[in-house]
Amino acid sequence: MKTKGFPHIILLCALITATTACHKGDTTVKAVLPADSLLREGDVVFRRGTGLISRAVLAADEDGQFSHIGIVVRNGNHWMVVHAVPGEPEFKGDSDRVKMEPIASFFCSEKAKSGAVMRVKADSTVCCSAARRAEALYHKRVLFDHAYDLQDSTRMYCTELIEYVYRLEKVDISGGKLTAIHIPVFNGNFLLPGDVLQSKKLTMIYQY
Repeated sequence: MKTKGFPHIILLCALITATTACHKGDTTVKAVLPADSLLREGDVVFRRGTGLISRAVLAADEDGQFSHIGIVVRNGNHWMVVHAVPGEPEFKGDSDRVKMEPIASFFCSEKAKSGAVMRVKADSTVCCSAARRAEALYHKRVLFDHAYDLQDSTRMYCTELIEYVYRLEKVDISGGKLTAIHIPVFNGNFLLPGDVLQSKKLTMIYQY
């Protein structure tokens, strides 16, 4: 796997250790989270996953620091993440689809080895509107796009969801950058987390 160096971020606020975010059997798994005051609706969150799918994404991504992304939304008094993800059913028989979960669950160490939060360089009203669009996709129970087809907005994969909701707000989150992959299973141009990570439309506000 090829990775590029990443500048260290000076955190502007204290870290919060969430001790009840994820559970595996009877074992509580901790997550290190940004302080609530740091977050804003529409922020883009990245994580480096722990499973086979994550390793496949990292291997394909030249800037493979992170394998999955989502968007931050506010639900009542809680910060949540909307993301399109396979293999994380909430109940027996659950489909691979757009999910919404607490940010502590998204970043828990059972799912994430490392993570980051980036902010879109746009007016806060634009970012909030993008977040609302993402939440609407969750409520519509949009299915995960196993074909990874950016031209089909009836299903979504993780980066496609972020690109889609911001494109509707006239923000080109990826700048047209795609990664060419030529392997037996996948052959074509795909929007990977590393493509979004490099976007000039985003600025880093938190990393661990």
